[in-house]
Amino acid sequence: MKVLFLCTANSARSLLAEAIMRQFADPEDVIASAGTAPAQINPAVISTLSAMNIDTSGLRAKHLDEFADSRFDYVISLCDRARHECQSDYSGSQFIAWDFPDPTSSNDSQAFQRTAQELSERIRMFLLIQRKRAGQAHLFNRPEELFKVLAEPLRLTIICILASGTERCVCDLVELTGMSQPKVSRHLAQLRDYGLLLDRKDQRWVYYRLNPALPDWMKKVIAATADYNPQLAVAQHCACVTNATPKEEV
Repeated sequence: MKVLFLCTANSARSLLAEAIMRQFADPEDVIASAGTAPAQINPAVISTLSAMNIDTSGLRAKHLDEFADSRFDYVISLCDRARHECQSDYSGSQFIAWDFPDPTSSNDSQAFQRTAQELSERIRMFLLIQRKRAGQAHLFNRPEELFKVLAEPLRLTIICILASGTERCVCDLVELTGMSQPKVSRHLAQLRDYGLLLDRKDQRWVYYRLNPALPDWMKKVIAATADYNPQLAVAQHCACVTNATPKEEV
């Protein structure tokens, strides 16, 4: 697998992502980063990665032109400017937009640490999905598969509920959809296996949310579907929230 991270200056976010993914990726994977207007690497990048025991050797800011002859399986932008400037140039790759605030413009003394931690979580989720679906028809590469998934009414309703960005446990979704727990659980497992959802276990309970690593076009399809069909996204107007006490065990 070949992955390229993009950010305009290639001085902070994309370098953090490059180093972190190299730490977690398989040895044969090729991980790189670049910018459309590269600047000097921010010293906080090195200190933040070193504190996480992540190798920084060879890390440097690079111009996108260095990779003009390279083909990547995934191109991941980390700022809006890079996304708008570069997305059309990578029509042969899976282009994913991860919009992370720039830690260099933050007054938060922990901005770089927080960005690195959030990138680490996102990258590990991304790699988990790639490994889990290796050798299978990958939903990210098959637009028609997404629409097949959304054609099932209960799965569509669950996706629209989760489009609000709020985590939901099984009991929330049972209450909101009016369907039985076994049926809801079965469809949640299918959506997770497709890579559309991620789950998080908290003691006895499992919470679900949309996978933040979904390609940008998938996010837009889901958001538009939920926005134009509010009767499906009932959770957006429901008092039931993730910190409420779950009503049944999963």
